[in-house]
This record gives sequence, C-alpha cells and structure tokens, in this order.
Amino acid sequence: MSAFTAGYLARLELWGLLALAVHGVLVFGSWRAWQRATSAAAVRHRLACAHFAALGLLPMLTLAIVQATVANLAEQPAHGVPTALPAVFDGVRTQASVGVAALWVAGVVVMLWRLAREARALARLRHAPAPAPVSAALRGQGRARLVATLPEIRAARVHGPQVTGWRRPLLLVPRHLPAMLDAAELEAVLLHELAHVRRGDLRWNLLQRVVLALLWFHPVAWALQAAIARERERCCDALAVRHGARPAALARALVKLAEGGARPALALAMSPGGALVERVQDLLDPASAGAAPPRRGAAWAAAGVSLACVLGVAAGRLAPADPAMGEFYLASAFGPTIAIQAHDGAGSFALWVRQGRVIQARVHDRPARIEQRGDRVTLTDAARAPLLELKVMPQDRVTWEPRH
Repeated sequence: MSAFTAGYLARLELWGLLALAVHGVLVFGSWRAWQRATSAAAVRHRLACAHFAALGLLPMLTLAIVQATVANLAEQPAHGVPTALPAVFDGVRTQASVGVAALWVAGVVVMLWRLAREARALARLRHAPAPAPVSAALRGQGRARLVATLPEIRAARVHGPQVTGWRRPLLLVPRHLPAMLDAAELEAVLLHELAHVRRGDLRWNLLQRVVLALLWFHPVAWALQAAIARERERCCDALAVRHGARPAALARALVKLAEGGARPALALAMSPGGALVERVQDLLDPASAGAAPPRRGAAWAAAGVSLACVLGVAAGRLAPADPAMGEFYLASAFGPTIAIQAHDGAGSFALWVRQGRVIQARVHDRPARIEQRGDRVTLTDAARAPLLELKVMPQDRVTWEPRH
C-alpha cells in the first residue's frame, strides 16, 4: 500500500469516526423519542432493531457519499503545475489513524472470540433426557398452537430454561426445574421459550451480537442492544400470555428464576435481567404497561428526529472541506486514470496516468513507448529515439522542459 493510499484511508477513517459520533447522537435521540411515542412492546422492539441497524448503516452511507463527492469533485490536474502535500502533518494523521484502526480490529477480535467461546460452551453442555413432567407439559395441546413443530427438549446444567440450536431449536432445562416451579409456572415458562422459537429470536440475536462486535466501542450500540433484549423478553411474555400462560404464574416464575444466576448470552432464556420489575408489572397490571400514554404529537416529533438521522448522511457532501483529500484520492489506489493533454512549441501529446504511473502515451497522435523510473518518464518512438522527458507527480501532475 502506497503512502498516498494510506493517507486517503486515514482521512476516510476520520470521516467515519465523525459520522459515527454524529449519527450516534441522532440515532439515540430518535430512539428515545420513539420510546415516548409508543408503549407497545412489539413496536418498540422493531424500532429498537431498526435504530440498531441504522447506527451501523448510516455512517457507511455517509462514507459512500464522501467517496462519491471526492471522486466527482477531484479536478483534472493543471498541466505542468505540481501540488505539494503537507507530508509532516499527514504523516502524523496517518499514523494516528492506523493506531485507531488497529485498536478497533483488536476489539472486534476480542468480541468475536467471546462469541465463539459462548458458542463452544453451549455446544459442550452435556445433555440428558428431560424430566418427565417437563416433557409432558411441552406436549400439551396449548403449546402446539404456538409453534408448528415442537423443539427437542433436553436436561442440562443450566440455570433456567433456554432455547439454543442454530439449525434446529433445542430447549434446555435444568434437571431440578419441576421442583422449582408449580404446574402453572412451568407451563408459562415453556410457553415463553416457545415464543422465542416462533419469533426466530435466536438467529436475530446472533446477528445483533456480530454487529455489536463491530461497534463494540460505541455506547449507543450497547444501549440499543440492551433495549432490544428488554423489549424482546416483553414480546415473548405477551405472546405466552396470549397462548394460555397465566400472567401471575409467569410473574412468579420470573421472580424464582431471577435467583438462578447468569446464563450464556447466545442462548435465549427466561432470565429477567435488569427488567424484572417492569416485566412483572406488565404481567400483573397490563393497563400500566409502557407507563404513561404517549403524548399527543409525540409520534410526529419522533418521526422528525428520525428524518434528521437520515438527512445526516448529507454531511458526506462536506468532504471538500479537507483540501488535501482530493490530492490523496488522485494519488491513491482508489483514484481514477487521469487523461492529460498538453502541447508546447513542438506539438501536442497525451498521457494516461494512474497513481503516478504513465500507462499510455501518444506524441503527435502516435503511440509512444514509455520508460519510467520513479517520477522520471521518457517517451520514445519505435526506434527508441527520445521524444519527450517528463516528471510525473504523485497527484498526476506533470512537468517537462518545453520543446521548440
């Protein structure tokens, strides 16, 4: 990679960090506005997922606009007028950007390693036949209406019921689960887990974890991930109740399982986490779910903030504010092939230059042979007689001694 390509990537990285900061504020503000505008758990879950996706996609769109803007505004070089680059300042900036990129890659590797470790821990769990009362409860007619095909159920050393399995759902339960819960609580718990299966939450959770690994440094990404998990559990609670679970029994099961401790983050379990109070309140007092009703006009205000998030990608049009960015672009591997036409007292000539290399030349409308060493270029005819000597600058500028 040339120094100019590294310099251009360094500038793109700085633009990306700026876009992440700006869009992070806008996306978080939009999510909070929509929280005030709606109280339905299913709607809030979809909105949280949409904002989580926007946090990753909007900065990428901004960078795409930066790239397109620089490409469109990169002017053809003035013939014979070289432009010097601020090498010292850009060297520091490039080194700092490389350091930031290395830190980001290290964080991504750590996050993906943790994800792989969790998957390995789930895969290495030893399974045994599920307790008879649990298997009988799962085969009940009330749960057959929730999913088309019941998942396989096994007992394992887990703190609470949880759904795992990538191709086929697998429901893991503790061996002592029948001793912890009564019949109504057990039925409510299994319905909750089947709700995860019906919604396909496991695959979506894995995708969210991968995106979170890429955005590990962003506090808004962590906040939205927590919101998605919280609203997902509320959605499954509501779905379980609609299919026969008793709200009071499910609330009691939440409290009992809250003492079970941590669980693998890749599995989707009954663990209530930090939303225990809100979930129990939703179950026991559905009229108070979502707290205060949305204020009049709150949805319009939230939509306005969301529109600002989308319009924020237009910030990529400000790329020309960095005067050296176009120069680095022209000299980088991303730059175009520049066609240069010039003439002097001896006639006209044309060059096609890319990254400081002359790839084609014509003198007096005839093809010329190219001999280039560094920035020195000699154009010769078929008999290797010199026709023109040039100096090609990295930004595709050329200088030459005028001919007469």
